[in-house]
Amino acid sequence: MTSSSWVEESGVSFLANESSVCQRKSAIYYNKEYSFNRSLVYAILEEYVKSGLSKCIPVRCLDLLGGPGVNGLLWQKRLAESVEVIVNAQGSEEIVKENFNKNGLQGTVYGKDPCVVLHERGYNFVYIDCTIEASIYFDAVFRNLARNGVVVITTKDDSSLHGGTYDVALRRYGGRIVRTHYANELGIRLFLASLARSAARYSKAIKVLCCTVYKSSFTVAVMAQKGPENANKCLGLLRNLKHCMVCEERKFYPPNEGFPTDGKNVRLNCKCANDAPGETTLELGPLWSGDIFDSKFLESTIKNERSDDCKVNYTFTCMLEESRCPSKVESEVGGKRLKLDFSSMPPFYYNLHKHHPEIAHQAKLSKVVDRLQILGYRASKTHFDPLAVRTNAPLNILFQVMEDEASKISK
Repeated sequence: MTSSSWVEESGVSFLANESSVCQRKSAIYYNKEYSFNRSLVYAILEEYVKSGLSKCIPVRCLDLLGGPGVNGLLWQKRLAESVEVIVNAQGSEEIVKENFNKNGLQGTVYGKDPCVVLHERGYNFVYIDCTIEASIYFDAVFRNLARNGVVVITTKDDSSLHGGTYDVALRRYGGRIVRTHYANELGIRLFLASLARSAARYSKAIKVLCCTVYKSSFTVAVMAQKGPENANKCLGLLRNLKHCMVCEERKFYPPNEGFPTDGKNVRLNCKCANDAPGETTLELGPLWSGDIFDSKFLESTIKNERSDDCKVNYTFTCMLEESRCPSKVESEVGGKRLKLDFSSMPPFYYNLHKHHPEIAHQAKLSKVVDRLQILGYRASKTHFDPLAVRTNAPLNILFQVMEDEASKISK
């Protein structure tokens, strides 16, 4: 306790341990750098509360791994009577109660095993901020989650989601991934696939609201939708991915309708199999093949200014652009007039600095995005990688666009 001190964040004061290097080393571990995640989660909660999607008023909110209780303090202070805040702080129950009293706020504080808390009663909003192995809470969190309930999970320093350890990802999340240039989204989709399977055990489906990667942490927000039909449709979105080890071209397998799919029939848009000796492709997954952003939810969050953090607002704007991932197509009226075409976003992205031909000048990202859209392909920037473009264009088209843009620079 000698290393504990009073800390202030977003208008609340609390006793925390800033000197600890890991959440597992101290019950009141606090890292100021991850205030971005806390602001992001608050914005999601406020939009959920104000939208009226919750079946319970006040909204029953649980911070499962509360630590010093900073999330619960922020929720109670800003949303007041709109929420009923429950903080589970195993090992720091008395300190969290002291933090609530210090700020003149009221909240329910438990000091129980996290899975026991999830099994005891139902919740409308659950936030899990953990260090590695988030999957151990998946089954418990969906068991009593209310209809249209929201689960937000942040997991830090989980090497298995970055493709670092092949077999560990299989044990924890039930799928295979490897280290790639699009590893951030690959890890997110593996995470979502595991969530979907856990939800389906209780005849629930997941609707992904948003996903983000910040430093070494993954944050995923999903809404639970009850019903066996919804659960079956959700499981139908879990597919394997064919990945080229040479150029990193990739493609999801077609929907599995009970018949085995021969990997040789899933053809990539590259010719690496003809030019390189031996096997050039891997089968990864199963992964989530559906959308990883809800454009309506993001648009409403931005419109209603749910966050006063500039970085969080910028991230929401980037996610909205990704969710739309537009292309410019010719209008039937007016001939050459161009209009934006919004459709389901293409999966994954290409890093221009990693997937580029041998050219003297690197093409500007915004120019490449605009050119791809004019050619009729969907394209946008991505918040997963500041040097990458999300597009459904094949690599050879992307290379040609980059060469054309680079040649303009050299002139």
